[in-house]
Amino acid sequence: MLTWLARPTRSIRAWELWSAPIRVRRYVLAVELLVLLTTVGSTMLMPIHRSDWLVFGVLAACTVAHIELTRGIERTRSATTGASPYMNTDAVWCVAAVLALPTGLACAIVTLAFVWSWLRVMRGRRPLYRWVFSGATVLLATQVAAAIVLIGPGHHPGVTATALGLGVAAAAGALRWFINFALVVGAIVISSPNIRAAQIFDGIGERVLEIGAFALGVVAAYLALNQPVLLICIALGVLAMHRSVLLAQLRKDAHTDGKTGLHTANWWHDLAHSAFERARAANDVALAVLILDLDHFKDLNDTYGHLAGDEVLRAVGQMLRAEVRDHDQVGRWGGEEFTILLVGVDESELRGVAERIRLRIHDMTVTITGLDGPTIVGDLAVSIGGARYPAPGVTALDELLLAADGALYQAKQRGRNRFCLNADPATGHS
Repeated sequence: MLTWLARPTRSIRAWELWSAPIRVRRYVLAVELLVLLTTVGSTMLMPIHRSDWLVFGVLAACTVAHIELTRGIERTRSATTGASPYMNTDAVWCVAAVLALPTGLACAIVTLAFVWSWLRVMRGRRPLYRWVFSGATVLLATQVAAAIVLIGPGHHPGVTATALGLGVAAAAGALRWFINFALVVGAIVISSPNIRAAQIFDGIGERVLEIGAFALGVVAAYLALNQPVLLICIALGVLAMHRSVLLAQLRKDAHTDGKTGLHTANWWHDLAHSAFERARAANDVALAVLILDLDHFKDLNDTYGHLAGDEVLRAVGQMLRAEVRDHDQVGRWGGEEFTILLVGVDESELRGVAERIRLRIHDMTVTITGLDGPTIVGDLAVSIGGARYPAPGVTALDELLLAADGALYQAKQRGRNRFCLNADPATGHS
């Protein structure tokens, strides 16, 4: 008997949630407890009629079919998504459920969508507690949206085809999106306090597609109540929207280094080349390039393993993005080398940026998963070479890069962990 009870106990103890920082655990559990209470309350307050079960069956079938038809696309998206909140394109059916079903059954559609997605798409790709938390935020947002619709004009469940009715539905949809987005962003910020706003709102353009999902959800609710056979048209529209989301994400991923989240070398070079040509045409625009090389990085890989080295590269990449302006371009040049393009900086500002980065890297501590378990790595060092344009002998980006690379070589020769500026690429003096 005790052995039988110990198995689920061990399983619960193995949840990744318990290894998260305590502030994350408190936030996640508080939100989930609130959602549990509101779900029970909202389900009990609104009666469910026999006709509601028929609409529920139709929307449940559409939800399952949607997940099955887009399973391959979702697996690709889940493997390449970044830090920003994940956009669920099955939101069409969840929105339709808010308008066409009592709150309890609408929550059941949301729960079905997240459970089915976990079983068929997300299992092994995301920590379970994060997926449960995402489902909880959508449930809470769904309940608030249902309450807004409930106090609006007309009969609920149902779609009121008047300006006021559609306005109330739009307000409910906007509030549903905001609550879900805000709760997820809150969890991201609590778990990663140093994360940049640009990382959170990366891919925010995709969120515009949720407007399309909302509009299709309103139409799907009307069809589910009146002409359910026509829902196949909505399904086809959702599939087309789904593929457009994937294409946009794959286009972005082609320009993003998988280990650090920075620009790839090729994409950084393209951006830097465009900036250089604009500066050369304007004649009065200065720009600069920094090339950074982590000192003795091979020793770190040999000591702790390459996966631990990747964790350090990722941490350094995040730090570099945080230390420059949003319009500066940061890329991974290869191995343990990084590049930064800065526009409109004079020599004093360039030296200040480089020295600040050098000190920040030296002060960094990174918790890595080493060969013997979690280990804190510190005392990192970086050599930095820089070059500015306009400068004598520099007429192309590659010449500017060559000058910065020469300055990096000087920094290495002079003992590492320092910055050198190549003031005159023609002579190599700094």
